[in-house]
Amino acid sequence: MPLSEHNVAASFRAICNNANAALFVLDDNQHCIYINPAGEEMTGYGLKELSGKPLHDVLHHILPDGKPCSLEDCHVHNAFPAKEREQGEDVFIHSDGTFYPVAYTASPIIESGSILGTVVEARSLVEERKNQSKQARERALLASTFENAAMGMVHVGLDGAFIRTNQKLCDITGYDREELLNLSFRDITHPDDQTIDTELFRQLKNGDRNGYNIEKRYYCKNGEIIWVNLTISAHQDEIGEILFYIMVVEDITDIKEYQHHLEIMTGELNHRIKNTLAIVQAIASMSLPKDTKGKEAFMERLHTLSRSHDLLVADHWAGSNIKAVIKQAIHPFGGIENARISASGPEHILEPRSAVALSMAINELGTNALKYGALSNEDGHISMSWEFDSKDDSRALKFTWAENGGPKVTVPKSRGFGTNLIERALASTMREKPKIEFNPDGVRFRCYFNTD
Repeated sequence: MPLSEHNVAASFRAICNNANAALFVLDDNQHCIYINPAGEEMTGYGLKELSGKPLHDVLHHILPDGKPCSLEDCHVHNAFPAKEREQGEDVFIHSDGTFYPVAYTASPIIESGSILGTVVEARSLVEERKNQSKQARERALLASTFENAAMGMVHVGLDGAFIRTNQKLCDITGYDREELLNLSFRDITHPDDQTIDTELFRQLKNGDRNGYNIEKRYYCKNGEIIWVNLTISAHQDEIGEILFYIMVVEDITDIKEYQHHLEIMTGELNHRIKNTLAIVQAIASMSLPKDTKGKEAFMERLHTLSRSHDLLVADHWAGSNIKAVIKQAIHPFGGIENARISASGPEHILEPRSAVALSMAINELGTNALKYGALSNEDGHISMSWEFDSKDDSRALKFTWAENGGPKVTVPKSRGFGTNLIERALASTMREKPKIEFNPDGVRFRCYFNTD
């Protein structure tokens, strides 16, 4: 079908009716002769209410402050006499009396040099302004959070220079804001911490890491050295390009001083315990005659306590790895390198009391095995194993000692000191009472440690 005026008019109406923007057509008297559906939805008016009336008199005659808006001040109307397109932002009045912001374009209709009317396109800015207001509130909240944070907050440029800082960092370092913004993180970092800090920052810039955390020292403005805990991460734009780095700085000087004090106190305590054990050993050695029954076992128990203490000191009394405890305790009996002794189980850190208890138990069991059990002949073997076991809706660590290949075992008529030590003295440190079984094919020992 050839294109005709009818087709063009129909296409124009279809475009207008389906447009998202509000469209108005005004005649040469600036009376509304057409409004599309989007315009009706935006204004609350239909063509019936607008027809034969200047658009200004219906949608733009009063300002939000209640003052009247004259026709001469109406930019939409001025497009007609000026014969020029007018565009900008203004405020319209809804049919319910509320005001709402719009972006508009008013274009004169000119034919053969004569102006016939005006086409007005308008778009509501209500949602856009809401979003802008929301974003402004969020920016204000972020700015307030940044400025009033309990820790030092600073934005660092790609070259390491400070580009934005909060008051807390000024308080921590003693510099005022302007002074800090003329420095980089390197300028206030202690020389001994420069190498690691610079290397981590280089890795961050190269994308080898997303961020890092480090304890380091700062020089304050007054020359004082303080300790800080620093966390830094990259801030990227929409396409992943790094704009700057966000650094959070916590002053941990007091914590470091307290830790140092504890280390001194712990060191002194460890020294005194070692001295006390050495004195007890010396007293026992000199006080008990050589032929005293049980003297050798007593001295060995003291040595076991001393070795357990050494292991805990090495681990700063935070607990000891169960493998290290077993390796140290079984060493006097040939060690786990011996083909006759095996040990297997998962990694786990025993609390200090449990580490000492297990050391003492292994010493008693090893001594018994050497005298009467699997280590008293050439064919015996000791197997130590441990695994996590669920007990009473919680997890426990189950340790098992099993002997085989030794002489036939008989149940002793009376409990010896070693058995009593394991079953009674050490029971308070374990999950439940340890159990020793004197099976004919070899001694079995089982105990449970808390893991919570």
